[in-house]
Amino acid sequence: MSKRISFLGMLLGINQIMLFFSSIVPGNRLFFLGIASLPVALVIIEFGLKSGILFYIASALLSVIIILDKVYLVPYILFFGIYGVVKYLIEKDRNILLEYILKLISFNILLMIGYFTVKNLIFAAVKMNVVVFILAQVVFLIYDYAYGLFISYYYNKIKGKIRL
Repeated sequence: MSKRISFLGMLLGINQIMLFFSSIVPGNRLFFLGIASLPVALVIIEFGLKSGILFYIASALLSVIIILDKVYLVPYILFFGIYGVVKYLIEKDRNILLEYILKLISFNILLMIGYFTVKNLIFAAVKMNVVVFILAQVVFLIYDYAYGLFISYYYNKIKGKIRL
């Protein structure tokens, strides 16, 4: 039990450090948000979906308390943090074409929620045009591919060596 708690604590610490970096490093915000989303997948792999959801909620709540500039938390809370759960639910026993269709649908739903949240709550002059929309789809597919590579690496190289 203590190994499990310390593992979850370390993952939450890594998650919060990456979220902090995403709020202070201007050029690499998406990179740090992407890295901050990975611990959710590890928790799901090691402890199941329910633990992954609880970890996401804990990381979102803790980040609201710790991170000073809340604007940079919106993408994490609305997309990056929850994506490990979404990916897990979509990739259960489906063919790859259906997986990507469902992933793109879920991404676009989360993108629109995030867009309207930012536009209405922060009053930013955020414009969504066709080029930005298509670019977002491409960036998402690259992110999903990298996320999958990370999960495969964890399964193949690390999972058997950690005794939880």
